[in-house]
Amino acid sequence: MNRIGVICLNVAVALYLFANGILGLSNEQRGLRISIDRGSEFNTMVNTIFPKGGDFSAVLIIILSICAIAAGIFLLLQLFRIEVRITDTILLIFVVMWVVFIVIVDVIHPLNNKIQFLVYLRQLGTHLMILGAFISSMKRFGA
Repeated sequence: MNRIGVICLNVAVALYLFANGILGLSNEQRGLRISIDRGSEFNTMVNTIFPKGGDFSAVLIIILSICAIAAGIFLLLQLFRIEVRITDTILLIFVVMWVVFIVIVDVIHPLNNKIQFLVYLRQLGTHLMILGAFISSMKRFGA
């Protein structure tokens, strides 16, 4: 029964990462600055760090979006036990990146903007589930 839960969690996180990666790529290619409710969460992260935008912001959103898609792929590879030598190291890098993401989006961004508490809790819960899926997929911590 536990294996079904792990499969559901990892597939859900992979889909979330794919969707955010694709939204980040498609929104930045059109040059849009989109709010957290309608666009990629990477837009919110980068717009929190660089509120004026610019070319560097656009490139950073594209890089983060590609990393999210790659993270989803590595989660699925790990889930289906397809051995790639560096999967555990790459997942560790994604854990570190996701912790930085949580600090920026869930700690710094709410300090600068008015937030609704329940919306904030939903967002924080989602981000912590993704972090948990990354950690549980790593051989040294759970898989």
